[in-house]
Amino acid sequence: MTSIKVAGQEYPLIDIRSTGDLILDVSFKNTPECTKSIPKDALRALRSKKLPVPSPRIFYRVRLETLKKHSEYFRTLLTPPFAEGVSVAETLSHLSKSNQNPTEVEAEQLPRVKIVDDDSATKTIGRELIFRDLLHVLHGASPPTTIFTTHSLTVLVIMADRFTVVPFLTRHFQKILLNHKYQISQDKVGEETLRQKVLVQFYTDHGVRFAAATKELILRGSTRWSGSYDTSSAECAYRRTCVLRTIASIQSQFLTIYSSSRDRQCKLGYDSSSACDSFQLGEMVKFLTKKGLLSLIPFQSVPPEDSEYIWPEAYSGDVDYLINMLRQCPSYQIDHNHGHCGLRTKLLPALDFDVRATGLGIRLTPSKNGPVFDSWVPQSTPKKSFYVADEKGQDVDVAGSSSKEFQFALVRSKMVWATGNNSNMEKSAKALFTAEKWDWVTEPESNSKSGIGVRPL
Repeated sequence: MTSIKVAGQEYPLIDIRSTGDLILDVSFKNTPECTKSIPKDALRALRSKKLPVPSPRIFYRVRLETLKKHSEYFRTLLTPPFAEGVSVAETLSHLSKSNQNPTEVEAEQLPRVKIVDDDSATKTIGRELIFRDLLHVLHGASPPTTIFTTHSLTVLVIMADRFTVVPFLTRHFQKILLNHKYQISQDKVGEETLRQKVLVQFYTDHGVRFAAATKELILRGSTRWSGSYDTSSAECAYRRTCVLRTIASIQSQFLTIYSSSRDRQCKLGYDSSSACDSFQLGEMVKFLTKKGLLSLIPFQSVPPEDSEYIWPEAYSGDVDYLINMLRQCPSYQIDHNHGHCGLRTKLLPALDFDVRATGLGIRLTPSKNGPVFDSWVPQSTPKKSFYVADEKGQDVDVAGSSSKEFQFALVRSKMVWATGNNSNMEKSAKALFTAEKWDWVTEPESNSKSGIGVRPL
């Protein structure tokens, strides 16, 4: 690294190309709100020494035509009528009239373009190192950074997006992006890593890797759903809610059947027993309550301001862990003759079907305005209802949206999801998880059909 003197003060100068004909004057504005650094320990060292967060100003010598070739941002900025483009053209013209070759003169004589990069997007100090890597790649060289952490890779793609060089960067970093290992733990650090994975895949891979990353976030859950700053994060939060509602509907339906249905659930045949049903209901309540998956609320009213009353909280853990908890439901028997009675025989087939769900992640499709996806969130302005009388004389809404019911009996025999392209799999998942009512009751002799069973109520 050399230096350049500007207004009587020396600043660091990095020769991306020693024969460059343009100087980028980049100010990296950092604030005390920065929570990360590159390298990782740099911020900790500053805090331990009680030093202020630096905002470095660094100059980069680059090739004008190289920047304009690969970046729409620089192509627009460095071309008249923009003031920067006019200034660059005038300075180069002056050098040419003086019979001076821009690739050979001192850096102080070259045209300079000011760029300000703030920390609002990444909250990271040390971005100047990543910007250096980005410029090296654009000029056909390998980046000085040899090992990219998940965070530095995230900063890299954010910068690439700002300077509109994501396609070029993705091609150059294809091997690194494919082989990068995301160390995702079960704490807040792991959640941040997973979110960074989603972001990197959003910019560099609009296909199956982004869908897989968003599915992972949906199943894992987040402590930052509220106030989500981007559309995909809000969509993940809604899809997770749909998944939890679907899983909760399984135990809710069988609790309702055992507690209020007039039909006996005991499978012993002619010797079926109401005592068996009562026993199974009690064991179900005991199991689900012990696992924290069922709350028994007393009938008396409780003032909202009563701080001593503990209201049940929604499940916020990993969905796979939730399913594994439910799968632990024992085969309760009132005696040895009742081996096929109880919740477990009804619960496991439904859980096996849910856990195989494909199409849960967000699948992006290209458009003129960038990648888009089919949102599961209902439209805020539903169609206006229009009622007509059916053959039975009952009013039927023929214009408004119809409620949907998922029937497990239609798919149980094959236990497979819709096959074919990704669009079909997503539609199947959407039909299951956005249904308004679920029927998980099945009988062995039920007629089965392939695909997702959905019918209007």
